[in-house]
Amino acid sequence: MSTKYKHGDKVPNSVLAARLDELAEAVTKGSDAVNREFTMRIPAELDRDADLVLSEAANRLNELGDI
Repeated sequence: MSTKYKHGDKVPNSVLAARLDELAEAVTKGSDAVNREFTMRIPAELDRDADLVLSEAANRLNELGDI
């Protein structure tokens, strides 16, 4: 369990990118992997919980705008 980060904007891009890779791999492996990886924990883990990682990654992409 990681409660290292107290705010989503403090999670480094490299940590988010690594977690996105893990989530993408889980999707390709099927329901057991998805059920394991796409969980919400209490307390929330900002660098692990799929919903929070995906949301923060989307926010950062939106901030970049269209290139």
